[in-house]
Amino acid sequence: MLYDRLFGTGNRRGIVSFSLAIFLFVLNEALCKLVYGNVPASQILAVRGLIATAIILAIAHLLGATRRIAVLLDRRVVARSGIDLLGSYAYMVALFHMPIANMTAINMASPLMMTAVVAVVLHEPVGWRRWSAIVAGFFGVLLVVQPQASNFNAYSILGVGAVTCIVLRDLVTRRIDAAIPSIMVTLTNVGMMAAVALAFALAEGWVAMAWDDFGFLAVAALFIAAGYQLAVDAFRHAEVPVIVPLRYTGLLWALLLGYLVWGDVPNALATAGIVLIVASGLYVLHRERVRGRTVQPVDPQP
Repeated sequence: MLYDRLFGTGNRRGIVSFSLAIFLFVLNEALCKLVYGNVPASQILAVRGLIATAIILAIAHLLGATRRIAVLLDRRVVARSGIDLLGSYAYMVALFHMPIANMTAINMASPLMMTAVVAVVLHEPVGWRRWSAIVAGFFGVLLVVQPQASNFNAYSILGVGAVTCIVLRDLVTRRIDAAIPSIMVTLTNVGMMAAVALAFALAEGWVAMAWDDFGFLAVAALFIAAGYQLAVDAFRHAEVPVIVPLRYTGLLWALLLGYLVWGDVPNALATAGIVLIVASGLYVLHRERVRGRTVQPVDPQP
C-alpha cells in the first residue's frame, strides 16, 4: 500500500496521517472563512462538498474501491457521516462568526469530552485526577467562550455542540468494519455533506460567485478531501491516545493564520482558557498512557 511505504504502519502511520490532516483542516477553514460574507454558508459548503466529492470519487475509482459501492450504505458508515454532517454545519457557522483561533480552541476540548463519554456512557473507570483535568478543561472552554450576559455569543455554544459531534464521530469511526476501505468512508462523508448543503443552498437562493472565491473553495475542497482521508486512516490504524494530542497542533496553526490574515489576537481570558484546555487535555492523555488504556469503545467489533 502507498500509505505503508510513505507513512509506515501502526502508530507511526497514525501520527503522520493525523498531523497532516489537522494542518489541512485549518487551511480549509481559513479559506472558507475568507469567502464567507461574499457567499452564503450553505453555498460555501455545497461548492466545497461537490468538488471534494468529485476528487474522492475519482481517487476511489482509481484504487478500485468503487467496485464495493454497496458499503456506502453500511449503517455505521452512514451514521458516522450523518454525525459529521451535523458537526460540520455547526462548526462552520460558528467559525464564520468568531475568530478562528477561538473556535479551534473550543475544538481542542474534544479529548476531554472523549474521556468523559468513555466514563459516563461506556462505564470505563476514570480516576479523580482525570476528572479534575476534565473539569479544569471545561473551565478553560468557558474562558474562551466567555458567556457573559452583556456580550453573549451563541455561536460559541454552537461550537461546543460541534465538538460533541466530533467526539461521537470518532467513536463511531472505531466501530466501522476494518474491511471497508477508508476511501469509501470518506466518500460517504463528503457526498452526504455536499447533497444536504446543495439542497439548503438552492432553497435559500444561489448567488453569483467571483472567480477568486470559487478558487478558494476549490483549494479548500482539495484540502478537506485529503484531510478527511488522512484522519479516517489515522483513527483506523493507530491508538487513539497516541494521535489525539496532535489536535493541539491545529491551535498553533489557527493562531498564526488568525493573526496574519485577520489580525485576531485572543484577549487575556481567552488566552488563559486556551492554555488551560491544552494543559488539561495533555494531562488526561498522559494519564491514559500511564494506566495503559486507550480512549475507545469497549466493543469495537462490527
